[in-house]
Parts: sequence; C-alpha cells; structure tokens
Amino acid sequence: MTTNQSFYPVLVWVHGGGLKSGCSSQSIPILYNGTNIISSLIEQNQTAAIVVTINYRLGVFGDMYLNELVEENRSEWPTAGNYFYLDMISALRWINKNIIDYGGDPKNVLLFGESSGGNAVIDIGALKGSSNLYQRAISQSGGAGNYIYYTNISNALRASKEVAQNVNCTTFTDKQTLLSCLRNASIQDLLTAYGYRQTQPIIDNYFFPYYPPLAIENDQYNKNLSLVIGNNDYEFAFCLDSPDMNSTDMITMLNGLLGEKWTSKIVDYFQINQCSSNRTAVNRCCDLLRIVIGYRNFDCNVQRIYNKLYSKYNQRTNLFWYHLDCNPGICPQLTEEEGAGICAHTTEIPYVFGTASSYNSDTALNCSWDDQSKRFSNQIILHWINTAKTGKPLDSWLSYDPSNLEYFYIRPYANFSNVNWNGNCQVFDQIEKEYVSLMFPEANHSSFHRNANIILYFFIIFLLLK
Repeated sequence: MTTNQSFYPVLVWVHGGGLKSGCSSQSIPILYNGTNIISSLIEQNQTAAIVVTINYRLGVFGDMYLNELVEENRSEWPTAGNYFYLDMISALRWINKNIIDYGGDPKNVLLFGESSGGNAVIDIGALKGSSNLYQRAISQSGGAGNYIYYTNISNALRASKEVAQNVNCTTFTDKQTLLSCLRNASIQDLLTAYGYRQTQPIIDNYFFPYYPPLAIENDQYNKNLSLVIGNNDYEFAFCLDSPDMNSTDMITMLNGLLGEKWTSKIVDYFQINQCSSNRTAVNRCCDLLRIVIGYRNFDCNVQRIYNKLYSKYNQRTNLFWYHLDCNPGICPQLTEEEGAGICAHTTEIPYVFGTASSYNSDTALNCSWDDQSKRFSNQIILHWINTAKTGKPLDSWLSYDPSNLEYFYIRPYANFSNVNWNGNCQVFDQIEKEYVSLMFPEANHSSFHRNANIILYFFIIFLLLK
C-alpha cells in the first residue's frame, strides 16, 4: 500500500527519429534504459523516480490525412493524421490513470524527449485534450516553434493522396472502398509508397489547431508548465562533413534553405563573406554555418516560445535554457574522422540515461566509460531528476530572462555555468513570421479576428457608456 509521501515523480521518454523511425528498446545496449537513471540516483543517494518509455505510430502509419478519413468519423473526430501524437496522448492518459499502482505520482509527470521527441514534448502543450496530463517537459535538440517542422492541411492532403495513388487505391470513387484498399495494402507497399519524405505534424484546426507560438498567442497552450529546452553544441557537424567549405559554398547552402532574399540579410549580419576555408582559421566558414543554423533551428525557437510564455502567461521562474557539450567517442570508441569528441545530434542521450551506448549502436560494445564520463552523466541526471521533482533544475541553473539572455552551459571537464548569449534573432523572427503567415493563414486570421472582436466589444461598451 503506497502513501502520498511515497509517490515518486514520473519521467516519460518520447524517442526521436523524425517521426519515422526509432523505438523505446532501440540500440545495443538498449539506449533508453531507465534502470540506469535509477541506478545513478541510488549511487548518489537520491530519492528514486519512475521512468516510462513509450512507442507510437511512425511514418505512413502516423501521417495519413485524407478527406475520406476525416469524413469516416466526423461527428466524433473531425480530423485525420497526427496519429503519432494521438498515441502519445493515449499513453499519457494511461499513465495518468494507472501509474499510482506502480508508486508514481500522476500529478508530477515530466515529459522528456530528443529531436522529434523533443519537438513532441513541446507540441503536446498545444494538443486538444492534453491539459493536466503532465506538469513539466524537457526538450532535447528539438525545433518546436519553427515553421519548417510543421505542415498544413492542403499539403498533408496532397502528400497522402500521393501515397494512395502509389499503392493504386485512388481508382476507387467511394470512400469505404478507398480506405479498405489502403488498409489491405501490405506494410512494405505502404512504406515504399510513403518514401523518404519528412514526416510533419499537421496543423489541422482541431486536434492540433496551432503550432506552439501561435497556440500561446491564442491562449490555447497548457499553462504553468515547467520547461527546459536546449541543444548540443555541434548538432550539425559541418566541419566534419565539409571541412574546406568557403563563403561561396556557405551562401549556396543558405540560398537553398532560405532563399536569396533572406540569405543576403544573413550574409551581412554574420559577415559571411569574411569567413575562411582554412582548417586552422578562427573564423572557419563551416563553423560559422553551424552557428547560423543553430540560431535558426534552435536558439531563436527557444526565445520565440519563452518570450511568448513570459509575456502571455507571466511565466517568470519555470523556464530554463541550455547548451550542451559532451565527450562522445569513448564508448563506443570513435576515430576523429568518425566524430570523436564532437557533441553532435543524439550524442547527449547516453549521458542523460547513464547508458554506455549510442543511437546507432547495433552490436555489443566492448568498452566502458571513464570516471569523468560517469560523473558528467550523473550531474545531468541530477538536473533532469530535480526538474521532475520540483519543476526546476538544481539551483545553479538560472531561469530564463528575456532582458538578460543566458543559457546554462552543460559541459565535461568544467563546472556547469550560466553563459551570456550575444546573438540576434531579428532576421530569423522575420523569416518565421513571413512563412507562418503563408502556411497557416487561418490561424493568423483567427487571432486577428479575436483581437478585432475584442476591440469592437470595447468600442461598443464605450458607446453605451457615452
């Protein structure tokens, strides 16, 4: 029989993989091994916690959006797609209802995830039916708050129709026959038909009505959440892949990502024409590209979300931002050419779980961490667990303040500390605003109309008082 005093905080892991791959038991040894977190807590004489890892539908099985699917059950669920997020919500409901039987506290649930899992734990705050299912979230290396990770209904319809066409199901005119054709298609045929496209959450005006920044603006985001968001130093290891990149190469890449209009502004701001292809130079182009893309894909997203929460919901003490460096390549052992020592995408996960493994390891590893790596991992786990218990990392980590931009620098061989961020998001915020208005005009219009209605309401009151 458990008592209120014995209920443990619950950490729910959402794996990454671009919503197309991955599972809770992946890698050898198993990477997302919650027992290693518990072992670290015991080793450090800390109170235990409960770690839950979940799975969800991926790729074509999580992503189909067709009018026929919308119409199939319109009276109860007038939308389609986003089945990966429906699965996550279902898992949280189960946890909320049953975790008390395992000694967990359903009112003290933390979501944490990496990459697309990091996006998900932020997106969930904007999903219909997600209120009160969790209280805290840690987003590792996610990009929530950036338009590039989302799609709209028209694009989702077009992509799903292509899948149906590729498995020869569009020759049927009535919806039941078309859906039956798709449901009877082989898994391999559906995977082949889906191809290598990016899987994106759909802003559908119902289950996921707004992407996070607009959800906050429209007062449709879960309130009073404690949030930790951050990324690794070398998410994109451009200097590993393109060590001799020059300014022309860099500008060509940016043109492909952003278009010439915005690239020209970024070239001026970052003085890209002055960067060097010399491998020993301080201002290498490949490293400058890492910084630019880091602003665009991570740092400015954090500020976009946090600034809105700060102003809209007056959240002042429960928002936290980090950058993370690590020391990968010890176990599994990597060469310099393979990225030893570069804290790239996914390489922080072993330290968060206390697991000597890696995202892509598929054989048993004949190696182990050194003492410093164990200490580094233990420190990260303490911050994550303290966030689960109290809503805040350890005291040394300052909360987010838009008037004094600092992130918490998590790094090996040095004390973790708060560091000033001296960048500028003005251009990236302008890019975001332009593309969001094109992709989600309904969301912007609803915000506009609500504001217009409020103004009209007060104008009428004013006339009545007159």
